[in-house]
Amino acid sequence: MTLKRLNLTYALKDEIITHVSEVDRGLKCGCVCPACGERLIAKKGQKVTHHFAHQTTKDCEYGYESSLHLAAKEILSKAKKLVIPPVYVHFPNSYKEKLLLSDAKEITIDRVELEQRFNNVVPDVVVYAEGKCLFIEVFVTHCVDDEKLDKLRAADISTIEINLSKIDHSITTEELVTILTEDSEVKYWKYNARENKYLRKFYRISEKRNIISRGYAQQVDGCPIAARSWHGKPYANFIDDCLYCQYCIAHSFEGGMLCSGRQRISSIKDFNIPEDVRIKESIDALTAQRYNLLTKWICPNCGGQLIQRTGKYGGFLGCSHYPHCKFTASVDESTGEIKMET
Repeated sequence: MTLKRLNLTYALKDEIITHVSEVDRGLKCGCVCPACGERLIAKKGQKVTHHFAHQTTKDCEYGYESSLHLAAKEILSKAKKLVIPPVYVHFPNSYKEKLLLSDAKEITIDRVELEQRFNNVVPDVVVYAEGKCLFIEVFVTHCVDDEKLDKLRAADISTIEINLSKIDHSITTEELVTILTEDSEVKYWKYNARENKYLRKFYRISEKRNIISRGYAQQVDGCPIAARSWHGKPYANFIDDCLYCQYCIAHSFEGGMLCSGRQRISSIKDFNIPEDVRIKESIDALTAQRYNLLTKWICPNCGGQLIQRTGKYGGFLGCSHYPHCKFTASVDESTGEIKMET
């Protein structure tokens, strides 16, 4: 859909952004295009959705974009409350699931400034609410580009982009007010200072670990949770164990990976739990996972197949990778319970 096919529903009347429903028909509307300044005709017939048209036949490339953009900023400037989207911590270069910091919520607005300069960036709208400052960018046809995003990040002020690119161009003022102030689904965090704070905390407590190629395998030595063991030394297979591990903060970092396993921190709440408690809970969870592998006759140390063997003290389960992996388990003949020994 090109811009010239989008009907103007907002225009400037006496320097005030006005919806077509609020003015008289025809040239009596007294409106001009917010982009090119030409006089407009308010077309309010019975067959076509009410809209503005330029007095001449020429097309105005930016008329629709400018009118909706101005209308959105005008509505936001008068808003008393605003629903903001949920905040998550996302992990770039990682398959780790995003972590919820806060749900979508309604905030009370103290005041609003339009086109206020902050250092070298001018956001569309600046909202002051509950003792904090918030930037808002309105996306009609052009989203925030990388250059402006870098400036927003440098300002370290949380920024929301409101995506109006797919809304019905015949939208009423009341509907637009609802979308802008109450709908969280069209709002996205382009930058969130709180998310960035927690992401830096995860990076600080994590350790860089080298990824070592051994034949066709990529491995990480010294796995802090001992995902596998070889000759009694803990390690992990990068693909099978690390990529989707809860402690993998970044699977690509300066030629290696970032792991938070030593600190046993994988969630937001973990930062508030004492280290000894975190480690105990982690060990309990890992033990349960190891027993789950045992029930499938999989070696929890190296992933090999468990085989029924017989020794001088009777039957036991041993790893198919013996003698490199010396894991053994016994089976209680009366209950059938598998018990780990090493």
